[in-house]
Formats: sequence, C-alpha cells, structure tokens
Amino acid sequence: MVTGRSLRVALSLFLAALVLAASAGGLVVANADLTPAEVNLLFAMREYTLTYNEYASRLPGWVTGPFENEKVNLYIESPDGVLVIGITFHDRKIVQFDAKGCPDPIATVTTDKATVEEVMASDRPFDTFRAAMRNGTVKLEGNTLLGTLRSGMVGFGLMMMDVIGL
Repeated sequence: MVTGRSLRVALSLFLAALVLAASAGGLVVANADLTPAEVNLLFAMREYTLTYNEYASRLPGWVTGPFENEKVNLYIESPDGVLVIGITFHDRKIVQFDAKGCPDPIATVTTDKATVEEVMASDRPFDTFRAAMRNGTVKLEGNTLLGTLRSGMVGFGLMMMDVIGL
C-alpha cells in the first residue's frame, strides 16, 4: 500500500533527479519536499517559467529590472496552508525555485493558487497580473528598504499604466 509519506519520498527523489538533470544548464528546483498538489503547481510554474524567460526581455524594464539579480519569496495561499516558493532571478530571468523559500528575500509576493493558475493560463499574463495587483489578489511588499523602494517603483509603474490607459 502506498502511504502519503512514501509518495512524498518518491516525489522528492524524482524532483531531486530533475534538479541534478536541470542543473547542467536549465532551471533548478531545490528543497523539494512537497505534497502532490504542490508538486503539480510547481511543475506547472516551471513550465510557465520557460515561456516567461523567453519573453522577459520584452517586458518593461521597470517591471523586471528591480528584481533582475535578486531573490523573492512567493507565498501561495490555499485552504491547505501556504506554499512558500523562493524565486531567484538573474539577468531578468528566473533561474531557480526553492520550495522552502529564500533566505533574506528582497521582496515578498502573496497570492492564491487560483491567481497563479489564472496568470499562467492567460493569453495576456502581464495584463492578468496587473489586474490581480489592482484587485488585491496579488500583493507585492518589500522586505528591506531597497525592496520597498523597488516594489513601490513597480506598483507606481503599474498604476501609471492604468492612469494613461496602456
């Protein structure tokens, strides 16, 4: 009989193998001790990240620039609890996920699973993200003075886009 613990161990070993395979030149997923639902979400995010990284250079610099070589924690709230994913950026691209969060992140993004899935499924993910910021289902907060300034810059830019109708 397969127990929840044995399934978790098997998934962790599988993810560890992927980390070793990906570390040679791809996106890394670290510290993977997750539930099956969290694994599914993380893999969906990983696949979406490959698309994001292809288009990162086309996004406004004031959106990607403040976090281009930083670490950010993403808190995804669900009825089961909160999944914390540390995201490491390098040259405006996502290069690593850490399923336990990053130590000393410059900023924290808080949202729910439905919003993450909505952004990933959208034909216009940037606009979907902007709408989520506007309606409060995504919150961006700086954890340091520099993070607060940079988060404020992103929030101000998004607000100005709304004001001028872009």
